[in-house]
Amino acid sequence: MRIFLFFLLCLFIVPFQLIAQIIPKENDTLNYCIIGFSFPGVAKGNSYKIEIAAGNYKDESTFNRNIIKTEISKVNKIIIRVPAFGAAYTWRIIPLRTSSETQGSEFHHFSTGFFPDLDTARIRLRIKQSAEKYKDAYVIMDGNRTMYDMEGAPVWYLPNLGGTIKSNSQVRDIKLTRQGTITFIVDGRAFDVNYNGKILWEGANGRRKTGDSLEGYHHELMKLSNGHYMVLGFDPVAKPKPLLTDSNGRRIFTDSVQRRTSRLTSKLQFGTILEYDDTGKLVWEWRAANYFKHTDMEFYRKTNGMPEFDIHENSFFFDEKNKVIYLGFRNISQVLKIRYPTGEVMTAYGKLTYATDSMENHSFCAQHSCKLSDKGFLYLFNNGCGLMAMPKVVMIQEPFSEKDSLKKIWEYQCPVELVHLEERPVPNSVLINKRYMFTSGGSVSELPDNSLYVSTNSPYSTIFIVNMKKKLLWSANLEKWHDDKKEWQPYSQYRSSIIPSYDLLENLIWTSAGE
Repeated sequence: MRIFLFFLLCLFIVPFQLIAQIIPKENDTLNYCIIGFSFPGVAKGNSYKIEIAAGNYKDESTFNRNIIKTEISKVNKIIIRVPAFGAAYTWRIIPLRTSSETQGSEFHHFSTGFFPDLDTARIRLRIKQSAEKYKDAYVIMDGNRTMYDMEGAPVWYLPNLGGTIKSNSQVRDIKLTRQGTITFIVDGRAFDVNYNGKILWEGANGRRKTGDSLEGYHHELMKLSNGHYMVLGFDPVAKPKPLLTDSNGRRIFTDSVQRRTSRLTSKLQFGTILEYDDTGKLVWEWRAANYFKHTDMEFYRKTNGMPEFDIHENSFFFDEKNKVIYLGFRNISQVLKIRYPTGEVMTAYGKLTYATDSMENHSFCAQHSCKLSDKGFLYLFNNGCGLMAMPKVVMIQEPFSEKDSLKKIWEYQCPVELVHLEERPVPNSVLINKRYMFTSGGSVSELPDNSLYVSTNSPYSTIFIVNMKKKLLWSANLEKWHDDKKEWQPYSQYRSSIIPSYDLLENLIWTSAGE
């Protein structure tokens, strides 16, 4: 009984800082070089000196000769940036008294990890215009799953999650959540992780073992304010069999035709919006197939007499305050406005057109990343359609009544560079100067001052910040070195995201501390 009472007394008397754990943990391998250090405190009001040496040491003399960082902190935690990935470090804490320094703590050790895409001689973020207002921001590229500072130096990478992410995996839509975690999609699976790469949540119905490209999640994952997750999923629907006619006009279908056209007749690629709670339980769903099959829209395209179809659901935005979802379809250049949770389609924005058509008289075409601004305007990354279409950012005012129509109120042409392109056709490409131009992907997000952070994908890989006065505030290109051609070329990422302030990065770091 006395032991129990003594334990309770200690619990109330001993400050929390006295029992804080040491982070980074001994011999940890970290996937970042901006590090949150924490350690037990010794007394209220005390301050601390943190010394970091490059290398792995256990004796005083060699440690002292290799010290590269010395920082003072008034509390028993501090964030410090070390210079390199793929390196070992030794550190210690020295409590500081008002009169003199006391003996330092024992030595602690950690290392920073490495993977090839961090090598700036191989992949680089080339800064074209330096940042001023957003110089303390950070950007995350999904193409090489790496976070950079605004000067182009890598500071964090998404680890492979125990082999879940492979060298040929396609990581999509990495971004910071309002809860201080990081969400992304990879190979049809959806994840929420912390700064250390610990998996906090995984979507329940990720790509299965059949390898079907129409299975799993795709394009966009959003963590809601209530902790739920909303994500786009594939919804393969059986495609009608092609019907041929004989000389008398009668419809026929033969086994030989079935064999020749099995690839074209298997499935239609529809999509769905899925909402899960934090336990992985599906709590809400909306299926595009249920909507489009009841419309009078001609959604079949004829190619050699065979039906083909892919409306390509590729982005959504959930306006939680007004309970409205905006859902974008690239290949038919439309955005649906959907009431939540009833699933009622309130309206369809955008004159129906296919991504290979002309963009005349359209507010947007082949768009990505539809969102709602703080002022209530719909804004999109607009790939554009037709020959020589250049990517733009478009801001649109929604109709106030049934008599009104969409009104384009702001537009900005992306400051991209013409690039060397592949000498072969690819899907959704147009021939320009005997080269094929492929335009796809892209994203845009609003910053706290209403400026826009914009990411272009193929073939440009340019990212930038622009304000509403169309002043460019920062720009860069993600590039990869090609040994055979001895030149830098654009390195494609599908989307990139921004952490607009150091405070948000700090919150991400401490939210993950100790995990």
